[in-house]
Amino acid sequence: MSAPEPGRAELGAVLDACPRLAEGDAFPFACMGCGDCCRARKDLLLSGLDLYRLARRLALPPHLVAAAFCRAGTGPSTGLPTLRLRPNPQTGNCPFFDAGCTVHEARPLACTLYPLGQSIDPDTLTVEYYSQTPLCGAQVPDRTLRDYLMDADLPARTGADLCWAKICTRLSRMLLAAGGPAHPRWGMAQHRAAKALYYDYTIREEWYPQFQQNTETLWPLLEKILAAEQ
Repeated sequence: MSAPEPGRAELGAVLDACPRLAEGDAFPFACMGCGDCCRARKDLLLSGLDLYRLARRLALPPHLVAAAFCRAGTGPSTGLPTLRLRPNPQTGNCPFFDAGCTVHEARPLACTLYPLGQSIDPDTLTVEYYSQTPLCGAQVPDRTLRDYLMDADLPARTGADLCWAKICTRLSRMLLAAGGPAHPRWGMAQHRAAKALYYDYTIREEWYPQFQQNTETLWPLLEKILAAEQ
């Protein structure tokens, strides 16, 4: 297998080769705002929180932001509904990139982490960070991973990201156990799951309580949908 493009290790099965970092480990990378990580980026998978934050920044309902800037799909190994940012058709760059990030304060988690990757064990809720080779940036001596995470204000959203990972894993297991795409009501189940994860939110209220309510309502609904005889 060829080496991943710098900063794009999440595209392939190469994560095991990326060095893992503890919070006290040296991590001297500093963003210089060059925008290289925004160019030709086709792998930006959004969480429901990412979409909500973009919607709030743009003052639009989440479903309109998704329709305008995202591509919906289904995770081939998870069976989950997915959303990815759709590149600008003229430039191939992130749709929110124009000499700089136009939604910087609401940028998705993958952008905030760059050039870090993050993995979450959904059963133990253990967070692990791995270091990718960056495309750009400067070197700041005596800087640790903890410093980088604090500067990016990542601890403030860690709890929500952990809950997202846990719920998505439970949902994936439920969908796959029911037979996946072979199930006669697969499309209906996907539609309801996508609404709960991404779309049934108002930007006038905080995301996390809505996410909790959406998923609590989703479980019994999916049980009924998936109970159909195959």
